[in-house]
Amino acid sequence: MKRLVIVTAVAVLALAGCGGEAVVPEGQGAHGHGASSTAPPAPAASARFNDADVMFVQMMVDHLQLGISLSQLGMAKATRQEAKDLASAIDATQREELSTLKSWLKLWDKPEGDGASLHAAHGGEPLLDAKVIDDTKNKSGAEFDASFLNLMTGHQGAAVEMSLTEKKDGMNPEATAYAERVANSRQGQIQQMLKIISQS
Repeated sequence: MKRLVIVTAVAVLALAGCGGEAVVPEGQGAHGHGASSTAPPAPAASARFNDADVMFVQMMVDHLQLGISLSQLGMAKATRQEAKDLASAIDATQREELSTLKSWLKLWDKPEGDGASLHAAHGGEPLLDAKVIDDTKNKSGAEFDASFLNLMTGHQGAAVEMSLTEKKDGMNPEATAYAERVANSRQGQIQQMLKIISQS
């Protein structure tokens, strides 16, 4: 059973969401976080940006909102303390990031966009959506913990993919610096979650 859950987590990570042309403004709070989350205030984004930066920020806004919904569920229902702690850290960090990214879009005079159509234009539907989160609410105990950790692993894997694309295609210095932090921090979280899953 343990092996099955680990394989599931890795498969979910491999299939997670769209990785694409996206960028995030430099210096603005995409904080490196594992289970703890303390980060310096994010600097304002510069006005120099391209379409990849805008797409990245728009997609990350949708991604962060879904991640916050899932982390809230984990905080409320996870039975393992390590999972609860990680959910709490993710929630706090992603709320800060969401505020920052929305401020960048406002500065650039760009809309937040519709999450589903953004991902569809990027080659596929995201792993996580409101229906998946709603279905997860009906689970409990070890089944909930496994579902939560697998979903969050895949979700954070999608953030890594998007960030790597932003680093390649983006031009806004704050966005690309943010993308670098997201790639590093989410990879750390994924390792933590796989470790928790392996101990189930």
